Amino acid sequence: MNLFSLIFLFSVGIYCCIILLFFIGLHLPPRRKSNAMPFISVIIAARNEEQNIGNCLQDLSQQTYPADRFEIIVVDDHSTDATPKLLQDYSKEIPNLRILKATPLNGKLTPKKNAINCGIQQSVGDIIFTTDADCRIKPTWIESILGYFTEEVGMVVGFSQFIGRDGKFSFIEKLQALDFISLMASAEGSSNLGFPLAASGQNLAYRRKAFDEVGGFEFIGHRVSGDDVLLLQLIRRLTKWKIRFADSSKSFNATYAKTSISEILNQRRRWASNAPFQIKLNKLFYLLLVNVFLVNIGLLFGIPLAVFGSISWRLILLGLCGKVVVELIIAIKACFKFHRIELLKIFPAWFILQIPYVFLAGIMGSFGSFTWKDRKHEIREIALEPVSKR
Repeated sequence: MNLFSLIFLFSVGIYCCIILLFFIGLHLPPRRKSNAMPFISVIIAARNEEQNIGNCLQDLSQQTYPADRFEIIVVDDHSTDATPKLLQDYSKEIPNLRILKATPLNGKLTPKKNAINCGIQQSVGDIIFTTDADCRIKPTWIESILGYFTEEVGMVVGFSQFIGRDGKFSFIEKLQALDFISLMASAEGSSNLGFPLAASGQNLAYRRKAFDEVGGFEFIGHRVSGDDVLLLQLIRRLTKWKIRFADSSKSFNATYAKTSISEILNQRRRWASNAPFQIKLNKLFYLLLVNVFLVNIGLLFGIPLAVFGSISWRLILLGLCGKVVVELIIAIKACFKFHRIELLKIFPAWFILQIPYVFLAGIMGSFGSFTWKDRKHEIREIALEPVSKR
């Protein structure tokens, strides 16, 4: 057996074991709940969101949590459209809504973190909730997420999913939805096992104390994104706070899927750009990401190698079978758990397309540039900057 075959088999074996562990984690019993009612601050960074901010604010104004027990702070991140005017209009209708202007960028924090940090510094809540301006939020969101904050919990990761506009879903949007729902299931499984890996800023909450203990965004401020997953890793690594996943459907948020392949690749490039930095925060997580890349690149190049007789077809089929089994069971569990059973119909297409997609995302996340909120960012300028020591 050659070196390629050995690496491939080892990677597939590790990958299958990890996915099975996540699957087991999804079946662990729910954690005890809290009945506390602290004051909450909901922080939203908004840049050029004139098409979305209205729906988001309307959703927040209809929360079941008492309006006098939470504030909504929207930080305008130097918008160039009608977002500022819309925010002023809504501030007259929603009593607990506050509008702030993001401070000028000074190089210490990248734009979104700068905006969120401005909101946090001006907020008074004991617990910070974050979501995005293009998200749709259930009326029970705050109340449900808050129930997971027992005394030892410093962060709660909420579930988010992709939806189509006007209830319509294109094939591309369905692929994104299944992909993200599988990632969310893995995030919950790992969190339930006591080894939280991922989070989304679309649905996230953390104690102000936990945020302050890790120095806020100071040590990850140079990263363009990562106000969610990198902050999670800081809290996991530097504090004793527990991190929980909110599995109640009353806490689920949603956002709109991308409508074109170029938009998807741009978004995934941004997400993947944080992968190399994980080696500074969570080496085991970084090795997991490398393993996922190796499995998919092994299949991508292994299939043509098998066609030309360079490696055994049995080896490739074994890898494919192992991968499809573990990914199918996690997808089935995720779709039933998060009430998206209809997405299972596109599993075969998602499974096939995921192989070249993971390879492309891994490569693109290490080179080139991406655009986010009308700002262009060069990956090489942010990839190797060191994290500060505490």
